[in-house]
Amino acid sequence: MIPRPYRMAPGVLAAGMLLAAPARVLAQAPDTLCLSLSQAVDRALERSQEIAMARARVSQADARVTQATAASLPQLTANLTYSRAIYSQFSALAGFTGADTNSIPSAFDTALPARVRYDTLSSLLMADFMAGLSKGLPFGRANTYVSLVQLSQPLFAGGRLTAARSAANHAQAASAHQLDETEADVVLQVRVAYVNVVLAQRLQAIAVDSRRIAAEHLAQVALFRQAGTASDFDLLRARVDMENREPPVVQAENLARVATLELKRLINFPPDAPVTLTSTFDAEPAAVDEAVLAGLAADRPALLAAREMVAARQAGLKSATGEGFPTIAAQANLAFYAYPAEAAPPGVSQWQKDWSLSLAVSWPLFDGFARNGRVHEARAQLSEATAQQAMLEEALRVELSQAVGDYRTAVPQLTARQETSRLAAETQELADLRYRNGLATQLEVSEAALLLDQARVNEVQAVADYVTALARLERLTGGRLTLLKEKQP
Repeated sequence: MIPRPYRMAPGVLAAGMLLAAPARVLAQAPDTLCLSLSQAVDRALERSQEIAMARARVSQADARVTQATAASLPQLTANLTYSRAIYSQFSALAGFTGADTNSIPSAFDTALPARVRYDTLSSLLMADFMAGLSKGLPFGRANTYVSLVQLSQPLFAGGRLTAARSAANHAQAASAHQLDETEADVVLQVRVAYVNVVLAQRLQAIAVDSRRIAAEHLAQVALFRQAGTASDFDLLRARVDMENREPPVVQAENLARVATLELKRLINFPPDAPVTLTSTFDAEPAAVDEAVLAGLAADRPALLAAREMVAARQAGLKSATGEGFPTIAAQANLAFYAYPAEAAPPGVSQWQKDWSLSLAVSWPLFDGFARNGRVHEARAQLSEATAQQAMLEEALRVELSQAVGDYRTAVPQLTARQETSRLAAETQELADLRYRNGLATQLEVSEAALLLDQARVNEVQAVADYVTALARLERLTGGRLTLLKEKQP
């Protein structure tokens, strides 16, 4: 169990800031990363997986805008088809091979009756005609090549195409605002993690300094014991007091290690690589314009994204409603046909050209109530998006009120804790001086040291509460307002 002076509320490490500089490592390894707060933020923005995902969603939204726009533009397609007929209802036409030349003399033989010559000549002419006819028509051909180029342009779609473009544009804007919100989240996480490390190092320094003071007091009591002015009980009490300072040192070291690992995770830095923080912070009260703050909070990227999603759902409802209207499209076709005797591709002279223009009108009269289902779904999505926007606006108003109240409370608390810490340090020095002069007991020295430890921790926690309030105010503006000022050494 950690002594009470070193216990902290759960939220302290989440937003700590210190007046003192971070602990410096005197002898650094050659590959030690010296990291300022701005460098940590830049590194996280460059390597964050969350931001990469948000950027990918923006790219997806851009692609959907392109798709929605393409539906309104002319569509040009080209097709080349080859078909081999095994058997068809027109296969009999392929049997016409023309007139039998051996029968031509009999049609003009005067020795035969006129009726016979007439029938023979008629059959020869019919055979020749059918052979010529089948040769020029596609029916019954074994090999068919078709090359088609088609141009189509939608003229009217019941407003669906316009609504689809509008929905895609609003969704694209929402994705961009969500990217801004994600970047603000990552910046806040890195800033909090950075000051967490500074806070943990400061608590570690407090614990180490407290142990040092206890050790010096133990040495002083031991000298007094040798001189006969202190009892064995005083020496034992001083030793126990020093030993009690060791667990907080171990706990503080572990807190500093865990906080550093979290910062390394956020900036995508190897956990075993050494890092030294170079930024310090000024805990003087920052000037906060509540009117500007409220205006920025009202235009927070998350809220803007929610408004864009409502507009996208409205456009989606228009698109679903427009499905009940007819669709009109104009088409132009350029086709080439060839019927070679062999399966090999035909020559240029064998192709036959065909031009056509058409105007197509399509009206879905009944689709099994599928359109009604899509309209109801679009209305439900719009209601959901509207409710989410209202909930977010209400939550932001409450959060803004709480954050401003916490800031107003944290400023006087910080001033008071700083003064208390200064007084406790003077009290401890006086108690130690009085003990050396024989005017105070060891109990008074121990109590003064305990009060100093408590005052120091309270000061750190007051600074942490103050920074927590600043961080919440910054986050409410979507990262567009900077209240935490960084100092370089």
